[in-house]
Amino acid sequence: MSEDETPVLQLETERQPGATIVHCTGKVVIDSWAMFSVAVRALFPEGKPIFVDLTKVSVVDSVGIGTFVSVWASARRSGCELKFINLNDRIHDLFEITRLHGLFGGDAPGA
Repeated sequence: MSEDETPVLQLETERQPGATIVHCTGKVVIDSWAMFSVAVRALFPEGKPIFVDLTKVSVVDSVGIGTFVSVWASARRSGCELKFINLNDRIHDLFEITRLHGLFGGDAPGA
């Protein structure tokens, strides 16, 4: 499959007894923000903590960051815990630069 045929973002939801993990692969950018937002917000009513696994995310643009903030704020208003986990170096640095690291509860690279 060529790069042009690969979806911009792929999401896989793993439901565990005490939490839900959303595994993301690809890019959270202007072309994929809506898919990310709809998929994660749909999990709020389940009432379990949601962990967004960013291990395989290669790019997050400004629209992606805005989406993360919006979804995180909606989760908080809904009483749902939402954390971003398994940040690669690039995403970790982006969260640090934008001062969102503490807000999102992201972990250190490779943790």
